[in-house]
Amino acid sequence: MKSGFEIDLPAEPLEAIAPIARTSVEHRVAQTLREMIVTGKLPAGTPLVQRELAERLGVSQTPVRLALMELERDGLVAVGETGRAVVSRLTREDLEELYAARYGLEGLAARAGAPRVSDSDLEAMRALLDDLDSYAEAMAVDDYLSARWDFHSICYLASGRTRLVAEVERLFWRGDRYHRLVLSSPERFGRSVGNYHVFFEACEARDPDQAEAVVQDSIRWAVATAAPSLPSEVEDMA
Repeated sequence: MKSGFEIDLPAEPLEAIAPIARTSVEHRVAQTLREMIVTGKLPAGTPLVQRELAERLGVSQTPVRLALMELERDGLVAVGETGRAVVSRLTREDLEELYAARYGLEGLAARAGAPRVSDSDLEAMRALLDDLDSYAEAMAVDDYLSARWDFHSICYLASGRTRLVAEVERLFWRGDRYHRLVLSSPERFGRSVGNYHVFFEACEARDPDQAEAVVQDSIRWAVATAAPSLPSEVEDMA
């Protein structure tokens, strides 16, 4: 006889349940639109009509709608009161708010990770640093940004704080368009990659204070570099 607290368990564990295929479609749609936005193929202000996007991408409107919701959360898409979606603008205020969040969280990730990097971590970071030098010289921005995250994430993941690192990664890629704005000249690439050499030295020394300071100095420099060229939401409203 069953007690009032007993329940019937499923025949198979939940891990055996296959994911709904539509999820992968939504992800692919979001990734495609994200790439088109950050590379400028869909400039700021471009209307994003679900029906037209669905036809262009060869999918139904449902994954397009869900993808646009994801991109809205990431700050790449703006949806007005009428429900009309457009590619969001780059603004000074958005840059400052995004980088302020990175300043705190990414600084914390660097502080927590630097004392815990292993010798093998440093070897991997050194190899990526060589790649960053090459990409900076060639101004290969896509390769540079990818290697840049891989480089930093080795240190951040050494902290063991996966939730923190996941949020830092989300903020990093949310700022992709701003990163590209900062990296618009050989001189800026040179300054950027120079920061990574200093960060590597901090990790080699297992110095949490220096690792945090390098990350935060780099973020302050990026804001100071990019902000003057951006429109202001507040000034537009005046």
